[in-house]
Amino acid sequence: MTPPLLLRLPNEADNTEFYALLREEASVQEVMLPEGLPVWLVTRYEDVKAGLRDERLTVDPRLLSSPVHKFGGRRIPEDMLTSSSRHMLNTDGPEHRRLRALVNAEMSSGSVIRWRAGIERMVHEHLDRLEELGRHAGDRPVNLMPGFVNPLPADIIGMVIGIDPGQRPTAARLVRELLSGRDTASPEMIDWYHELIDLIVATIERKRADPGEDLISLLVAKPEQIGVRDLLSTIMALLVGGPSTTATTMAYGTIVLSRRPDLLERTLADEAEVAATVEELIRHHPPFPFASWRFATEDVELGGVTIPKDATVLLSLAAANRDPRAYADADAVCPHRENEPTHLAFGSGVHRCIGAWLARLELTVTLPALFRRFPRLSLAVPADELVWTEVVFDRRLESLPVWLHGRPR
Repeated sequence: MTPPLLLRLPNEADNTEFYALLREEASVQEVMLPEGLPVWLVTRYEDVKAGLRDERLTVDPRLLSSPVHKFGGRRIPEDMLTSSSRHMLNTDGPEHRRLRALVNAEMSSGSVIRWRAGIERMVHEHLDRLEELGRHAGDRPVNLMPGFVNPLPADIIGMVIGIDPGQRPTAARLVRELLSGRDTASPEMIDWYHELIDLIVATIERKRADPGEDLISLLVAKPEQIGVRDLLSTIMALLVGGPSTTATTMAYGTIVLSRRPDLLERTLADEAEVAATVEELIRHHPPFPFASWRFATEDVELGGVTIPKDATVLLSLAAANRDPRAYADADAVCPHRENEPTHLAFGSGVHRCIGAWLARLELTVTLPALFRRFPRLSLAVPADELVWTEVVFDRRLESLPVWLHGRPR
């Protein structure tokens, strides 16, 4: 019997070819992760979409007939955060619907717009800091990741949630540590986790006494609907899951626009062009290459293949969004695609990303503002030399060196 294919997690420069080979070989196949975990990988658009909507593929390993071997009851191998409570990312059925309903209305397209003025203010404050960083750098490039891309979404989610400005850097630091890939059972990780929990609990108590327009204030005003445990787990999920994914698309958008003057010119033209470009960037490079882990509660036929009960399933958003069966010239960045399906970067069905509209708003404000402030911004290294993380659920760039005012002569 042929052993399962080893699922490499290559650098970004190789991803297009790698996922294309997998997708064309078979839409559904068993593969082995580098850690030795066998999973069923789904890569073609229609099958990934069907998998995202199939209730037999649950996000909750506790629904399996024998969940004890599934990451020790955790949602993902490296994740201690979601094992401590129940929230939208690790529940299904009535429990998931109840938890999602608590924040659905506050995170809709019509609701998130109330934060636009605050986002615009923060963007310009961070651009001012970036400009100062550039002055100090002199004739050296600036690393856009720690200088702008990482701190901005963290600051924005802190504002949206309601974390005090003085506490936001601490919260961002703790989230970075918890997502660093260290051993989740280490004393340091446990301490950071509890420190973040304490920070959120203290924030909730302050908002009870002095509410504002932030998300926590809006939720604590509904005590009959949401308890402290649900509120804590919901805020934790948003705080941990939101900023890094927005930062990834922000970095990728910067790379693409700095190399595509034609696209940049159209993007700066008006709001509709910005929105179309952002949507295409998200399709072209989903911040999460895979949807969250799924687990088969029974035998599931997908793409003509039977995935066995209790199997672990990975739905490849990156492969699906580049499927030539769904998109013409799928590997090109082409805004205003006509008569083509909605991309799957935010998922589909009941687990569609609840922060999608907030992410879109952040990106449509930030990318034009960045290039209006620095119209000659350019990469300081070739794009194919940029190093992306190789963690299953993470596509972060650690470094994005740029010339803010063009390469020095």
